[in-house]
Amino acid sequence: MQQPFLSKNLFPSVSLSVPQSYLGTWRRTLLEQGDTQDTTTVVLWVQTEKYHADIRIPLSRPAFGVVNQLKEYSYDQLISLAAQQGFTGITQVKNNIAEWLRDHDYQPSNSQRDIAEMHFENDDVLIEKGVEADYFERWERIPNSHLNLSMMECEGKDRHANKVNARLFRSNNLFAYVRPRSKRLPPAENISDLIDFYQPSKEELLDWLDFEISFGEIKDENEGYITHSTFPFREGETVKLNEL
Repeated sequence: MQQPFLSKNLFPSVSLSVPQSYLGTWRRTLLEQGDTQDTTTVVLWVQTEKYHADIRIPLSRPAFGVVNQLKEYSYDQLISLAAQQGFTGITQVKNNIAEWLRDHDYQPSNSQRDIAEMHFENDDVLIEKGVEADYFERWERIPNSHLNLSMMECEGKDRHANKVNARLFRSNNLFAYVRPRSKRLPPAENISDLIDFYQPSKEELLDWLDFEISFGEIKDENEGYITHSTFPFREGETVKLNEL
């Protein structure tokens, strides 16, 4: 699953039910793209029978001091968050071809489709090869993450306290929460390009980065522990899942 995009429906007549073999939470262990390899970016993907959520945190994201809100970061620290990726939407699969139709994306739209040829090495190892982009990814399913799988639409709030539609995924003892920004970004290759072109104020940049994707562990029925997030200050936080 590569560059951010808004896609047309490739399979308009195909059932929305994703094959059982894809279900669960997957961790990427390898990306090969051109002459480069990446084994350090944290990449997690949760897949239900219809919806997906994905987060990508590069190793280059710096460690930050203790803060409690996005607005407490400096301008330069906010810029360092621009390389993060993540998205949610509907997945469609036909034979061995999968497409991820993103309706909310941390990065701006660049009109590229996210479509790949898929091959299972075994039940828990999945190989993805780009169809319209040259890349290779290896995924490993987290054990038992296909159990108790669900996605619930819920209501979140942006940094201005405006209500925003959000999604809460459960995958056995794991969860993922996606609360998008209120407005779409202007089309561009990535947020860094937007920053270079528009030279946004700090308030504008805060609105651009106000997109939470958090993955974590479920401690009991309604309590979770955030392990990875596009909001670094939330990592290590214990949360009530019904209050996200």
